[in-house]
Amino acid sequence: MDNKYKLLGLLCIIIPILSAIYILLNSNILIPKGYDLAIDGYVISRNLMVIFLLYSLSKLGYFFSTKLKQD
Repeated sequence: MDNKYKLLGLLCIIIPILSAIYILLNSNILIPKGYDLAIDGYVISRNLMVIFLLYSLSKLGYFFSTKLKQD
C-alpha cells in the first residue's frame, strides 16, 4: 500500500514537470490568437513556467532524497 502512494506522489510531481517542459518547448501555446504583438505577456508567462519548472524539480529532488533516506 505504501508503494502505491509513493508512485502516486511521484506521478503528481512528474506530470506537471513534463507539461511545463512541453509548454516551454512549444511556446505558441502561451500566445493567444490575435495577440501576436503582446510580447510582455509572453515573457511573463514564460518566466512563470520556468519558475514553476524549477520548483517542481526541487520537489522531485526532495522526494527522491527522502525516499533514499528511508530505504
